[in-house]
Amino acid sequence: MNYSVVLFADTDDITAGAGRSVYGISLLERHLRVFASLGARRVTVVGPAPGRGSKVRVDGFDERWFAELRAVDCVGAEESPARWLPGKDEVALVLDAHHLYDPRVLRAMVEGGPNRKAADSAVRESCRLLVADADLLASLTACWNGSESLWSSLDSARESTCPVFDLREMDPYIVDLRRSLPPWWVVLGSDRKARRAEALLINAAQKGTLDFPAEFIHPPLENLLTKWISAGTVTPNQVTTLTILLAFLTTGLLAVGQSGPGYTAAGLIIAFIVGVLDGVDGKLARVTVRCTRFGDRFEHILDVIWELTWYWALGWMLGGSGDVAGPFVLASVITLFYLLDKTATGMFKSRQGIELFDYEPMDRFFRRIGARRNTNVLLLLGGTAAGMLEEAFTCVAIWTVITAAFHWTRAIWVLSKPTSAGDVKRLP
Repeated sequence: MNYSVVLFADTDDITAGAGRSVYGISLLERHLRVFASLGARRVTVVGPAPGRGSKVRVDGFDERWFAELRAVDCVGAEESPARWLPGKDEVALVLDAHHLYDPRVLRAMVEGGPNRKAADSAVRESCRLLVADADLLASLTACWNGSESLWSSLDSARESTCPVFDLREMDPYIVDLRRSLPPWWVVLGSDRKARRAEALLINAAQKGTLDFPAEFIHPPLENLLTKWISAGTVTPNQVTTLTILLAFLTTGLLAVGQSGPGYTAAGLIIAFIVGVLDGVDGKLARVTVRCTRFGDRFEHILDVIWELTWYWALGWMLGGSGDVAGPFVLASVITLFYLLDKTATGMFKSRQGIELFDYEPMDRFFRRIGARRNTNVLLLLGGTAAGMLEEAFTCVAIWTVITAAFHWTRAIWVLSKPTSAGDVKRLP
């Protein structure tokens, strides 16, 4: 559905709400990035009337995101707001620029069709969010005197004219994040609210159903780094590139481990850092609204490659540069069953639309302890500290085989069960 956006920033000084910085970018810029990601064609930002408050400027933003991006002054009662009414076969997403909204809410509003207003049954405060066609928006602005008059008209509108969309009726489960997260929104009227907004954003950027290190050890470090990096000019793709370079540095250090135990220990410590940074780039992309398809593929294709090089580098080092075959056999076993495990989980997701390790409680528990890069690194670090690296490497190989066998068994079992059209894909 084609839609335009009308963003009202006329009610307060722009620095009090839409101009407030959250994770390094102003709320106004965040709005524009979200609209671009949701496919808005035209955006009109309505600022204060001339001489009242700060003037809104959009000339510093990337106008290539939209067919049209413009800022206008708030018109007075003697003027008509017709210049931002949606066109034919188009709806307008109308919202308050001083509110931060969960992008899922905005998407649901647009996809739900015209003439609906958002409401949150959990709170009494107005969401100030509306999807309207030209006729409804014209009637709401018939007695125009700034956006406050529009929101007052909307609050008093009959439900038959503008039905209510309750945010609490949305499905809270997010497939890509493997977790349930209730939809949220917040008014950025103070520094305290800005801090709450940042807490909501970083929480919404955290994936669920993770291995033990990624769930309990990495998040505090990831969140601190994400906050620190967002204040600068470093992009998520640059963090991804640094992660990849450090990952291959790990490969080199592990391969020359025969030169001294310090090389192996340093390589595994850097491998742990790589695990943390691997979560930072995704969080940074989500909290600053800079997710790209290229960045996602760039990371997920290469991380398979560099992780496998770690096991082959360890096999080379433990095998005395090829003199002993056993460690190479272990590296081969890890590689084969790692790829088999990827095949099982990928096949399940393509068939069921959900990750296998987030399907039932037993799958989520096994995800926490199964053979994964982060758990393998901790096991290898422990083996190095105890002087039992080769035994730890053997344990990694055995546990990788068990993990692949478990996932294949679960995938075949679940996919072979008869299903009906009403069956849910995710079980509690």
